[in-house]
Amino acid sequence: MKKKTRIAIIGYGNVGENVYKFINHELKNKAEVVAVVDINPGNLNKLKGKKNIKLCDMETAVKECDLVLESATGDCAYDLLKLALKYRRDILILSVGGLIRDFDLLDKIIASGLNVYVPSGAICGLDGIGALSEGDLSKIVITTSKPPKGLMGAEYLKTKKICLDNLTAPVTVFHGNVFDAIKFFPKNINVAATLLLATYVSSCNNVLTSHKKDLLEKKVNVRIDADPSIKRNVHKIEIFAKEAKVKIEVENVPSKGNPKTSTLTILSVQYLLRRMFACFKVGT
Repeated sequence: MKKKTRIAIIGYGNVGENVYKFINHELKNKAEVVAVVDINPGNLNKLKGKKNIKLCDMETAVKECDLVLESATGDCAYDLLKLALKYRRDILILSVGGLIRDFDLLDKIIASGLNVYVPSGAICGLDGIGALSEGDLSKIVITTSKPPKGLMGAEYLKTKKICLDNLTAPVTVFHGNVFDAIKFFPKNINVAATLLLATYVSSCNNVLTSHKKDLLEKKVNVRIDADPSIKRNVHKIEIFAKEAKVKIEVENVPSKGNPKTSTLTILSVQYLLRRMFACFKVGT
């Protein structure tokens, strides 16, 4: 009998808990959760009594598993990449902003032969973007519109003295490159980092590391709007390439467990895991 893939979940919030249940129900013959890490004791209390799961620190969890699944924060994702490289573990990342923090580290992991998995998250069409990046893709523009409450609390708004209280019309709170977007809105715009990574391998082929950020910075343009008239997070994506022009629009329904997380994000992780363990695959 083939050995089950041992999975460690880092971050047992809304997404982590849903993924755990999915693995136990849908992938129980192929995979098992052996370790969970979370800084919130209340989240870990949900797993007390599960004898086959270690509730431990990140390094111990990485040692115990074959696949690391991150559903915590960008800083956590960055630290996990270093541990994955140290212990030679494949890794699935949800906090995609952590992946573009250090391209040298990402390159080392790719060169090592380890696998880095990135779910599509709150957007669609990554297969088409990846395909077009093999051709002559010049630019990607993403406009993300959120209800004001979905953006409140961002330090950037305080620094720029942008007040979102009592808005009566949409307001653009940010317009710039993907790296600045991730820096200023680390919890709101991981989708932009995902778009960038969809073009990463082809765009950076045979390009010196020192030039990669400059090259990619011009590829993805980000606009973030606060819109009091909407109740869902809306992502409008335009891809400009010699071979095709593509427009994608997604309106996400908030997850019941955490309104800041879309239901589509959770489903995208489940879909990716199912494909990773499947013998028959369509598309990417």
